[in-house]
Amino acid sequence: MKKIDTAIIIVNHNHKKSIIKLIESIYAHNDLETTKIIFIQNKPSKFIKNYIKDFDEIVFVENKDIQGFSRNVNDAIHLAKSLFSVNYFLLLNPDIVIKNNILFPFIEMIDNNNGIGIIGPKLLNDDGSIQYSCRKFYNLKYIFIRMFRLNFLFGNKIENDILMKNFNHDEQSDVDWISGAVMFFNKNFLDKVGIFDDKNYFMYSEDQDICLRSWHNNLKVVYNPNVECFHSYGRKGSSLKISKYSFYQLYSTVRMFKKFNFSLSRYYF
Repeated sequence: MKKIDTAIIIVNHNHKKSIIKLIESIYAHNDLETTKIIFIQNKPSKFIKNYIKDFDEIVFVENKDIQGFSRNVNDAIHLAKSLFSVNYFLLLNPDIVIKNNILFPFIEMIDNNNGIGIIGPKLLNDDGSIQYSCRKFYNLKYIFIRMFRLNFLFGNKIENDILMKNFNHDEQSDVDWISGAVMFFNKNFLDKVGIFDDKNYFMYSEDQDICLRSWHNNLKVVYNPNVECFHSYGRKGSSLKISKYSFYQLYSTVRMFKKFNFSLSRYYF
């Protein structure tokens, strides 16, 4: 079995142009001599298949049937472990563009502190503004306000607190959870905490869930602003599609609260 340092996992559904930007940024800022990219194409695409075939470092898998995000990530983890002796895993959304070297600082950080479970970078919007990617665990009050769009009654104080809008995003810090758009962890983490929960979540809440489980296993979740990535977050489409995504988000959130007895906390009682 070939030994590699890192498996980069990318799950793609409908993205095309952004995939090219992502792949180019990976190669531009990282030494891939001991790295493989596990690329899961969740929806058949001749364009993506033809583009990916030219890269020796990429293991390409095209699903016959559409799977949920957590299921795809878990399949990629299992595939990487079956093909290679791998120590580290980097999860990247297809709409990410890496701004600087991401592997070396994350590997160095997690190797020098065995109390770290998950690391996430500073995420930026396309215009360079801060994207609020490190957050406090959701509470029922925030979910209620968000679900019924009641900010006009309660103001933005609760939302600003949950999204950590007043947090110094230039400072490294332990945080409750980070966005699954970019997530780094190692094999020891998977051995202790486990893989993503693909039973409760088709999409959404899987990142908050695995960060909760990291804390419950005495492993920190750390925000590292020295690594930066652009994240073109946003959805375009009909109101029907938007309502479908909103439904998935609400459904997953309810299942997460039920799973953790309606109390999301770093401390496991």
